[in-house]
Amino acid sequence: MSIVVNIAKEDFLSGLASLQNISSKKGTIAILSNVLIQTGNDCVELTCTDLEIGLRCTLPAEVLSEGSITLPCKKLFEIVREAECSHIHLEEKENSWVKVSVETGDYNIAGMEHDEFPNFPEYEASKLVKVSAGKIQELIEKTIFSMASDGESQFSLVGVLVEKMKKDTKSMIRFVSSDGHRLSLMQEDVGVELDGLEIGNNTLIPKKGVQEIRKFCEGLDEVSFSFEEKQAVFKTDSAILIIRLLNGEFPDYSSLINIINRDKFIEVEKTSLINAFRRMNLFAEDKFNIVQFSLNSGKITLSSQSMDIGNAREDIEVTYEGDEIKMGFNGKYFIETLSVMKSDTVKIYVSSNESPCMILSEKDPEYISIIMPMHL
Repeated sequence: MSIVVNIAKEDFLSGLASLQNISSKKGTIAILSNVLIQTGNDCVELTCTDLEIGLRCTLPAEVLSEGSITLPCKKLFEIVREAECSHIHLEEKENSWVKVSVETGDYNIAGMEHDEFPNFPEYEASKLVKVSAGKIQELIEKTIFSMASDGESQFSLVGVLVEKMKKDTKSMIRFVSSDGHRLSLMQEDVGVELDGLEIGNNTLIPKKGVQEIRKFCEGLDEVSFSFEEKQAVFKTDSAILIIRLLNGEFPDYSSLINIINRDKFIEVEKTSLINAFRRMNLFAEDKFNIVQFSLNSGKITLSSQSMDIGNAREDIEVTYEGDEIKMGFNGKYFIETLSVMKSDTVKIYVSSNESPCMILSEKDPEYISIIMPMHL
């Protein structure tokens, strides 16, 4: 049968918007840039996949004739976005053409048969665990910026490591990310038992998948999720996101955390330090954003220079008693880490010119950030 449906513009636009990042990937398989539109019981299902990530959302609709068709996702989104109307009418014509009707006119789009569209992955609904969507977002916000980008580092670092653990009586989910120059670790008490949640020793979600999970959780109170052998599943009443997991082994991060000496630390006002690093970055040369970090009793001196522009220097008052230490850091790393921390003051643990730097704060007790120094 040929699909004929009426659907509210607002619902249709929201559903199509959620699919854009997945369908926009250019590849050799043309149909992957299309959205699969299927009718259900008083609803329409929209599905997109790039073969690594699949997203399906269910929207309320008036189904006049049941059917399935695929249409170019980006172009359909643009038409719906620009339409000045409250409802959209879709009607399939001959040879997979679809007429999109609005109050002011009609648009005809060439579609493709649904038979060519990849099957949506199967999953085990019984393994899903419901948790706060806000806690999943917090895990992501604290770790996403320190993942390696594609082509930048070894394969296992272009994603986040997911672990579960018990802390006293609490059930914790932990996210760990690293690009080889810094490491971020965040764990959350999810408030539910995780005995049925299967997480392997190297459960790695790719970076694009993490970005889609963050978007998926926006505006939600709760989300159900699970991990299977090769995929991660996130689900609500009206949408499901399935992500293929990475293969590989994440480096042993625990040994790095354990070697850091916590006897000496700097206590500093967070906002002052962020703003100082931002100003230093104006003069930091090349992609490494090197800022010299000189620590003396009672103050940090930050400095940077550029052969073409000039140089900059600032002193910041801190709580510190100890030997003078001079180090170089990528200023961007400090800015990104400090920006996600909640406390007004932070503690920076550093013991020598070449030792890793650990940043902690009282209001982020489950968050650890480690930044490696650079040679000056």
